[in-house]
Formats: sequence, C-alpha cells, structure tokens
Amino acid sequence: MGKAQRLKIGTVGLKQSPMPTDSEFAWRPDLSVEEIRRMASALHDMNADLPNIVVTPESNLFYVGDLHGELKSAIAVRELMARHPKHSVVFLGDYADRGPQQVETFNLVMSLALEHSDRVFMLRGNHESKEIAEVYGFYSEVSRHYSPGLFDSYLKVFESLPLAAFSPSGVFACHGGIPEGVNSSEQIAEIERHNINFPDDIAFQMVWNDPREADFHFRASSRSDRAREFGSLAFDEFTSDLSIKLIVRSHEVYEDGFQEFFDGGLMSVFSASYAGRVSPKVIRMDEGLKVRPVSI
Repeated sequence: MGKAQRLKIGTVGLKQSPMPTDSEFAWRPDLSVEEIRRMASALHDMNADLPNIVVTPESNLFYVGDLHGELKSAIAVRELMARHPKHSVVFLGDYADRGPQQVETFNLVMSLALEHSDRVFMLRGNHESKEIAEVYGFYSEVSRHYSPGLFDSYLKVFESLPLAAFSPSGVFACHGGIPEGVNSSEQIAEIERHNINFPDDIAFQMVWNDPREADFHFRASSRSDRAREFGSLAFDEFTSDLSIKLIVRSHEVYEDGFQEFFDGGLMSVFSASYAGRVSPKVIRMDEGLKVRPVSI
C-alpha cells in the first residue's frame, strides 16, 4: 500500500463523541441487570458503525493488554487516565475469562468507553467470542452474578468491537497479529466482523496469531488449526505494504508484562498479573513514536 492509501486510512472512521460524559454510565461494582443492559446497548450502538480499523490520535496514547478479569488492573488504567487527561487509551481485548472479577472488569471498561468516548478505544480479542467465553469462565460468572440471559447483552458488545486501530504516526494495533494473505488495509476493512464468533479467517487470525523471531512467513500454530505464527518475513512485508512503523499487540503472557520482537518493530503487552506470575504493564506512546512500557 502506498502513501496515498495510508492517508486514506487516516481520514476514514475517525472516532467521534456520540454522547457526552453522563453519570448514567458511571461504574460501580454492583451494577443492576438493567444498568448493564443499558450500558451494553449504548456501547454496541456507539461501535456498530465504526470501521474495522479505527483511527486513534497520533500520539499521547496508552495501549492496554489482556485484563482477563483483573479489576485491579482495570482500576489502575482508570487512574492513569485521570493523571493523564490528554492521553487516549486503546484496549487490545481479552477483558474477561479466567480472572477473579470478570464481570466487574468488563463493566468498568465499558463505562470508560462510554463516559470518555473521545479518549477510549476498545478492540476485540480472541476471548470476545461466544465459543471462547462460554468455556473460559465469563459465561459462568455472568450467570452466577446475574443470569444466563444477560450474557447475550455482552455478546452484542463483542460483535460490535473493531478489530484494529491505526494512528497517523504509523502505529497499528490489534489483539493477536498479522493475518496470512493480507497486503492491504482494504482486505481488513471489508471483513464482516458483526458475528458472535470469528467465521472470517482474517478476523480470526488478527485475534489469534503470534509473532516468532525467525525468518519465515507463516507456519502452523498450536493454538488452533486456523491460527498461525508469523515470522520476520511476514512482518516486513505487512508493515511495508500498510506503511506501518510499529505494531502493538497483546495475547501472550510474558513475565515482565511486555516483549519486543523484530528489532523493536513489534511490542507485545500484557496488563494482568496472572495470579502474581506477571508484572503487568501498559505501553505508553508519546510524540515522536517514543514508546515505553509502564508498570500498573
């Protein structure tokens, strides 16, 4: 993709503020069923018409990795937002499943996205699908705290979430990584993402694929028959074709909470402690593509 096409990405799908900050969407740990339904419906409507690749500000960004139901990490992000009111936040997906406070965590992120719709971008991870959330805990937690029927409201949020974010400075963000066979932004833009699962292979790989430090394009992944690992050859081609200077993703657990690949061209971040096994981080990006991990 040439420079003109990259500029096109930078002018399409700019996130607007369809609603002002409203206490109606303020977070509490004991939200009622009706409050959650109203919040989920509003968030679905806010995201439904967004493109698959949303445009973020050029700089002053925090990228948040997997939260996996750890409310402490989500609250730490909210506190970061309060300390840095000129920064925007990109959540890279995997809000629930596995962790101790999955419902409260997802609700808090929804509240932030609604009350700060000009600053908060929620992307979709591989756990934002019916078939995964039913197995890894979120469905059970929703049913235990409220009722099985409320799970459908969260599914509506899942299917509305964009797949990627792109900044005019050239930072591409998604949950998993580079999908096989993609060499233009149009291929991502044309995906029909509104499904409670991931029937589209490109969308599936964007939330499931993993980077590996080796000279290859794509190879099989142990995660799934449909998932892939991607190497430096795929990384070089994808970033060149889409005029990308840096990729930020999450999806994998690292003890330090982050990991660099491909001479710093890709950064992976993890924002949950995983029961004390991880030092959770977020990625901060300031002007001039100054990027660094920040402990939370």
